[in-house]
Amino acid sequence: MKRFLGFVRILGMVLGLYGQVAQAASYPYGVAVDSSGNVYVADTNNNRIQKFNSNGTFITKWGSYGTGDGQFNSPHGVAIDSSGNVYVADTNNNRIQKFNSNGTFITKWGSKGTGDGQFDDPWGVAIDSSGNVYVADTCNYRIQKFNSIGTFITKWGVGGGQSEGPYGVAVDSSGNVYVADTFNHRIQKFNSSGTFITTWGSWGSGDGKFCFPYGVAVDSSGNVYVADTGNYRIQKFNSSGTFITKWGSKGDGDGQFWYSYGVAVDSSGNVYVADTENGRIQKFNSSGTFITKWEVVVTNNNNVKVYPNPYKKNDPRFGEDTIWFGNVSENAVIKVYNITGELVKKIDVTQSPQPWDILNENIASGVYIYTVTGGGGGKSVGKIGIVK
Repeated sequence: MKRFLGFVRILGMVLGLYGQVAQAASYPYGVAVDSSGNVYVADTNNNRIQKFNSNGTFITKWGSYGTGDGQFNSPHGVAIDSSGNVYVADTNNNRIQKFNSNGTFITKWGSKGTGDGQFDDPWGVAIDSSGNVYVADTCNYRIQKFNSIGTFITKWGVGGGQSEGPYGVAVDSSGNVYVADTFNHRIQKFNSSGTFITTWGSWGSGDGKFCFPYGVAVDSSGNVYVADTGNYRIQKFNSSGTFITKWGSKGDGDGQFWYSYGVAVDSSGNVYVADTENGRIQKFNSSGTFITKWEVVVTNNNNVKVYPNPYKKNDPRFGEDTIWFGNVSENAVIKVYNITGELVKKIDVTQSPQPWDILNENIASGVYIYTVTGGGGGKSVGKIGIVK
């Protein structure tokens, strides 16, 4: 798994450098809401943060690919404190960056390593009512706690050394910390010092079971919302882990998801979901009734969506070895080229989404360009990352 994540890190750097090619789509992984209802999105593949109002109207954005202040390398997590400051888990730069609500850089901390205040692919970040910062230090299998300027306070382990570590983290009004222990298919709850309180969940698709849960959020009443990524749904629990309700299924319709990684709750109890592979944010009430949605992707001219992207052979998060082309018209033609311009695959579209069985294709790892033409949809161009 470490080897895979290292390769994905390299691929992410390549995708970042190609980020302006063909107006490629982005993938929102993290989402957070401030006290005014503004929504902040970690627009991961475009290496930036986007800010919207509660209805999805664009306000501002900041960030680009790089290692400088205010630059990012695959940011996955975002959180807001009570003053409106924005904290970003700058994953592949192994650091946390702090900004004001308009994106002005304030400070940063972290570097790659295993020491206190160092990180190895941090994904999740959360803030408590006192301004303390909790970081899901994913590949170090632990949570680290800091004050608001990055001074280290404490740390504790998560995941029992099995498979991968924690990806999502959230804090309730009492300071209890909830962790999405993703590859162990469970939620763990700790107090603010890291003392274990309880856990719930196991592998499966029933109520209270999970398939690679990546995101977790807590509302003002202490209810816990989990992005049950591999089951294409959101599950809601009370603070002790008792199941309350669920919603979602696989697809791109309203209230459907295609690998949702992030979840956040506003002060009114509305739930915002980073519907990652569909390239959008969906908004629901606290019972899961759909309210609205908006796209975070930089789309091509007929809004083709490709998922999973990047594709990873035998990736357990997806459970299949198929690349799907969504929003394509019947009778269109998909062509895939390597970066030297050589045609490597031609697909005649017969349905939408159109599957491409990649497992048995003699195609090497790399970045590929696709075009979609015909079928009354004009021409679209985008990129695909393939890891075999």
